Amino acid sequence: MKLHRREKWLGVVVAAAGLSLMLVCLPSAVAGTRTITTGGRLYAAQPWGTLPHNFNPYAPSGANAPGTKSCIYQSLYYFNGATGAETPLLATGYKWTDNNLRLVVTTRSGVTWSDGKPFTAADVAFTFNYFKANPSIDLNGIWTSPLKAVVATGKNSVVFTFSKPDTPEAVFILYGTDGTPTVILPKHIWSSIKSPSTYTNTKPKPVGTGPFTLLSFSASSVVYGKNAHYWQAGRPYIHEVIFSSVDSDTTAELGLENGSIDMSYDYISEAGPTFLSKSPNNHIFWPVSDMNYLYLNTTAGAPFGDVSFRKAVAYAMDTPFLALRAYFGMLSGATGGEEAAVTGPQVSAWFNPKLSSLEWTYNVTKAKAILKAAGYKWSSGGQLESPTGVVYPSYNVLIGGPGWTDYISQADNVSLELAAIGIRSTVEQEPYSTYANDLDLGKFTFAISWGNGNGPTPYYQYFYMFSKGQIGTTNWERFTSPTITNALSSYASSSVASVQLKDMYAIENQVLTDVPVVALSGRANWLDYQTGTFTGFPSASDPYNDGSASDAEGSMLTYVNVHEK
Repeated sequence: MKLHRREKWLGVVVAAAGLSLMLVCLPSAVAGTRTITTGGRLYAAQPWGTLPHNFNPYAPSGANAPGTKSCIYQSLYYFNGATGAETPLLATGYKWTDNNLRLVVTTRSGVTWSDGKPFTAADVAFTFNYFKANPSIDLNGIWTSPLKAVVATGKNSVVFTFSKPDTPEAVFILYGTDGTPTVILPKHIWSSIKSPSTYTNTKPKPVGTGPFTLLSFSASSVVYGKNAHYWQAGRPYIHEVIFSSVDSDTTAELGLENGSIDMSYDYISEAGPTFLSKSPNNHIFWPVSDMNYLYLNTTAGAPFGDVSFRKAVAYAMDTPFLALRAYFGMLSGATGGEEAAVTGPQVSAWFNPKLSSLEWTYNVTKAKAILKAAGYKWSSGGQLESPTGVVYPSYNVLIGGPGWTDYISQADNVSLELAAIGIRSTVEQEPYSTYANDLDLGKFTFAISWGNGNGPTPYYQYFYMFSKGQIGTTNWERFTSPTITNALSSYASSSVASVQLKDMYAIENQVLTDVPVVALSGRANWLDYQTGTFTGFPSASDPYNDGSASDAEGSMLTYVNVHEK
C-alpha cells in the first residue's frame, strides 16, 4: 500500500536553521560500559514471492533482492520519515551557499568499499553524473531539477551547482525517496557498466559500503555476511542477515511467535490480543509517518467545486471512529493541525496554532447547517439536493486492493457518514494498478489514499498534493491556488527557517479554508519483531529509524544496532 515513487519522499533540509530536524549520530561501538555480545544470524521474512536475482539498487522498486538497499548500499544520509531526524552515513555534513545555488557536501573519511578500495568524493560525483548520462536510472528525477553540475572539489567534498535555488532537492541528493534511496555507486566498477538499467549486478558479487556483503542467493532466501571492511568500528554486531520469502503475512507472524524469524513487516489486525499478548518478546513499532486522506475531486463538477459542500463533508467525518474501526486503537484519527494536511509528528513545529478556529471536528448538525446556508436542500427521503432542487446521484468512494482491510473499513464508514448528511455513495475497490491510474486521471468523486511527498516538513506533502505541476500525477484532488503556488516557490528559494515557516502557515490557512482534502487518520510503517534472541530494535523510546520494512533502507540502522541478548 505504500507509494514507492518520487512523490513519496520529497525533501529540503533546512541546514542552517534545522527548524524541525534532529541530527542523529551513529552510535559508537560501545553502549555505555556494558559488554555487547557479537555474532548470531538475524532472520527476516515477508511474502515477497520468488526473489529476483538482481542486486542493482537502481532497478525498479521491487525488482531487486531484499537486502540490496539495507545491507549492501548506502546513501549520504538517512532521513527518518516519522521523526524528521537525519543520520549521516556516507556524508558528515552539508550546507547551502551562494544564495542557495550551491549545495556543498562533505563526505566521510575512512570508508572503504567492500572490495577494499577507498571510497572518496569522486564516487559521489560519479554517481550523480552517471544518472545524468543514464536517465533511466535517475529514479528520483534529480536531473529534472535545476541542477546543472556535480563536481568533486577534493577527496571529501562535492559541490552541487544549480541554475536557480531549489532547496527541496537536498533530500533527493542526500537520501532519495522512500523505497528508492539515492545510494552511492563505486566508480571503479560501475564506470564500465554501459547499460545500468538492465544490469543485474550479480557477477562478480555486488560491492558496496554497507554493513554486509552477499554470501548466497536462492529464489526463496538471500544470505548476507558481515562486511569485514565496514567503516563503522565494531559494527555490525551480528554476523549474518537472512531474508526468506514465505507464503503469507500469517506465516511470518507465526514465525515471529515461534521464534523462527526475528522481524517482519505487516499490519496485524487487533495486534494487542492476536500478537502482543502472546509473549513478552513480541513487539510492534508502528510510527506514524504519513496520513490517510479522503480526496474530493474538485473538478468533478457540482457540488465538488463548492467549498461549502467540501467543508460539510469534513464536519461529517468522525475521524476517531474511522481510525478505531480500521486500526483497533493503534493509530489515531486526524485532529487539530493534521486537518491542514500536516502529519502528526510535524504539528508541534510547523502548524500555526492561530489557525485553530478554522479546524473542523465531527459535527453532523453543523455539516447540515453549512449545506443549508449554502442553499442545499434535502428530498423527502433525506437525499441531498442542489439549490435548484435536483437530487444528487450516488457517488463512488474509490479504494485500492485487494485485501486492504484498513481502507475497506474506512471506506465503508465514510460512506455511512456521508449518508448522514444525505450524500449517497458506494465503495468501489479496484486492483492497485487500476486504482493508481484512476487517481491520476481523476476518474473518481471521492477516494481514500495516502499523502504524497511526506518528508521532514509539510512542504513535501504540499508540493505534491497541491502544486499545479502535479495535477494528473499526485495532485489527485486537482486543487491549487495562487497563494499555494507563491508559498511553495518562496519556500523552495529559501533556506531560512522563519521564511519557510511563514510559507507553510499560508498553505495551512488555505487548506483549512478551502478543504480540498479531508485528513482521516495517521498512516504508519508496520515493523514487527520478537526479542527472544536479539535486542536493540527501534522502538517508541528509541526511534532511530521509522519502522522501515526489513528490506528497506532504514533497516540498515537496525542491522547495525541489534545484538544477541
